[in-house]
Amino acid sequence: MKLAVVVGYFGQGFAGSQFQPDKRTVEGEFIKAGISCGAWADAKSASFRTAGRTDKGVSARRQLVSVTPENPKKFIESMNFHLPPDIWCVEYAEVDDDFYPRYAAGIRTYRYLFPYPLDISLMQQAAETFVGVHDFSGFSKMEPGRDPVRTVTSAKVFAGENGLPVFEVSAKSFLWNMVRGMAGILEAVGLGLTPPETVTEQLTAPTWRVHPAPAGGLIFWDAELNLSFTPMRQRTAVKRQLAAQAKEARTTAAAAEALMECGIDLFLTEDAGRNYGSFINR
Repeated sequence: MKLAVVVGYFGQGFAGSQFQPDKRTVEGEFIKAGISCGAWADAKSASFRTAGRTDKGVSARRQLVSVTPENPKKFIESMNFHLPPDIWCVEYAEVDDDFYPRYAAGIRTYRYLFPYPLDISLMQQAAETFVGVHDFSGFSKMEPGRDPVRTVTSAKVFAGENGLPVFEVSAKSFLWNMVRGMAGILEAVGLGLTPPETVTEQLTAPTWRVHPAPAGGLIFWDAELNLSFTPMRQRTAVKRQLAAQAKEARTTAAAAEALMECGIDLFLTEDAGRNYGSFINR
């Protein structure tokens, strides 16, 4: 039996989603958990596939994977209790043998969470420019022979629950580092380092590559799917660990800012300026 599974993970502890020898990855931990719970005997029999690769430090809220458990009942009932607390299965659906997540997923949506206040109005003005068919080579790490043209169906910046900027972008497919590149130039706009019109210039005649925003703020948010899913039982340990990590991060940030004995805004602006300027001045 082949299953489509919606998976979430906190990317901070992973070298990426795709298996890499001698590194901790989402795929590697997923395969180990399946062996532990008796769902499959090895990686080959699991036949693990994803809707899209995520890089080191990137998280996912609703990533789509497919697996072929030899014992589907064990997978459904106990997989979440064998996974580490920074990966979890949300829900599952039985699918045909020819199902492939990369092609089955429709519009994909990413969110980038910025860690400090920025001018959301200017960022939104710049984000609107991304919508449509464009050459995104100036925002991406281009692979040889890859078509740089992508169609963005939606792009917006809004205030999150904590009042900080959130960039949300949707498309059928993305280039490597494309969303982080888009977030990088939006950060520069939000800081007043460059006008919103710079996005149009970079899309029309890209002559340099935008410095990508840090991976930690990026989340694979969702993917359109024409499937009927069944929820899987969750572990409370997942939310406890995420809450503990959030507390630790806030405590560390508060301590670092206190030790600076001055405002952090100037340093954040200078750092963003160095990243942005090192590429625009090439």
